[in-house]
Amino acid sequence: MNIEMNRPTRTTTNPVYLATVAMMTALTAAATMVLVIPFPTTTGYLNVGDILVMTSGMILGPVGGLVAGGVGSMMADVGLGYVFFAPITLVVKGTEGLMVGLFSWRSRRVDQLTALDVVGIILGAIAMLLGYYLGETLVLLITPEAALAELISINVIQVTVGGVVTALIGPRLRGLILPVIGGDIEVR
Repeated sequence: MNIEMNRPTRTTTNPVYLATVAMMTALTAAATMVLVIPFPTTTGYLNVGDILVMTSGMILGPVGGLVAGGVGSMMADVGLGYVFFAPITLVVKGTEGLMVGLFSWRSRRVDQLTALDVVGIILGAIAMLLGYYLGETLVLLITPEAALAELISINVIQVTVGGVVTALIGPRLRGLILPVIGGDIEVR
């Protein structure tokens, strides 16, 4: 059985969609907070939140990915005491979820990983890596060497794990959740 989407027509005013965005935002915050490994030179930390940031984009599209990824991750920063990172995280993780959502939203095969999904995951990962590097060096005034060390040592691991897990579970979750939140789905 193939599940295909006729048109990417998710509405951001559907109450079920909005409730799902709220739940994914909370899950993103929780996933980000459940495993925290601090990185001493930049005061950043390794976490598994990217799994939910990218999965939110894949399931909820660009708007849902932006909100759940950005707000959920920012809430985790505030809750963990990394308040100075919160504005950067809002923009960076929001952009990451947005990028995944922009491409996954166009995927017609909702129950399988497609080339569009992979492109979205890769571009979301690049947005995260570049965004944190620029945010740390230009806004927080962390030395480029320290920001690069964090990027290479923990951010690459974090976003790679997030991308791989999203590629493995995202399409299946999208196939299960999209009909409930109002996607225009056709089963063939």
